[in-house]
Amino acid sequence: MNTPLFRWIILCLPLIFLNACDLSEKPEKTFNLNTDGLFAASLSEHYALIATLNGAAELWQLKPSLLLHKWQHTDENNGIIAVAIATNEEYAITAERNSIAWWRIKDGTLLAVWSLPDIFSISLAKEGQHALVGLEDKAIYLKLSSGKTQYAFAHDDKVIATTLSDSGLYAASGSKDQTVKLWDLSSGKIKQIFQHDNEITTLKISHNDKYLLTNAALSKTRLWKIASGKVHKQLGPDRVTLESAAFSSNDKYLLTGLVASRIELWTVKTGKQKKFWRAKKTNSWRPTASPVLAVNFVKKDKKFYSISGNGLLQRWRK
Repeated sequence: MNTPLFRWIILCLPLIFLNACDLSEKPEKTFNLNTDGLFAASLSEHYALIATLNGAAELWQLKPSLLLHKWQHTDENNGIIAVAIATNEEYAITAERNSIAWWRIKDGTLLAVWSLPDIFSISLAKEGQHALVGLEDKAIYLKLSSGKTQYAFAHDDKVIATTLSDSGLYAASGSKDQTVKLWDLSSGKIKQIFQHDNEITTLKISHNDKYLLTNAALSKTRLWKIASGKVHKQLGPDRVTLESAAFSSNDKYLLTGLVASRIELWTVKTGKQKKFWRAKKTNSWRPTASPVLAVNFVKKDKKFYSISGNGLLQRWRK
């Protein structure tokens, strides 16, 4: 028998089997923020900031879901490539390839714009007054109120991942030179260097400044002890690429968002995986995945949000 119906059943059997075997929990809510897809995203307790493929940034209120501001800081159609929201939710920052803009969330006011060559990554401090900007061969620590560079942190190649500690004590920069460098913001001096086997994709410092998460493309994901520079735990398989990460407010748990539409929950103390979820694909029948660009705990760590590259925002129960 070789009828069209028979061929359709044979082709669909693997997909049916995979869906039947997927025991991950389903999201509480799914919202389509942008049907065109996203370059980048950032999440806070009450907001989502996305960089859309059409070149603009959009600030969304999470609950109820509502578009608050649409931002673009040059008249040229360069497109915004990176975004960040301050933890205090008073400020946000956006980056095009050659400029960054500082915004006030309350009324959407553009506070300042700076021209910088070859921007690859940005992070915003908890209070929203300082930014860490990844450039061609260094990361700069910028005081936004004055526009002055306080420190320049050298690398041998493009700085494509950055993060700042909530305490304001540390900055970390990750580069295509396969190193992560941890910097002391009280002096501007280097504290630790962590060598990897590929270009760095994701960095995150725990709220208590105890751990630094690092991942390089198709490589191990590690939690390092900041005080000693030694590995605390390795998470999961040897070959994985992360797009995002977030610690719970008490630093007991860690969320990681993968390139392959997967979200994982880890216990920080043991390094063991506790749960996993699969972010929704735009078309479930297509064998493609959208990277999980941002994750963040809410509701006293009982729930979390995720944003995928296909423009879908989802709320999950931990």
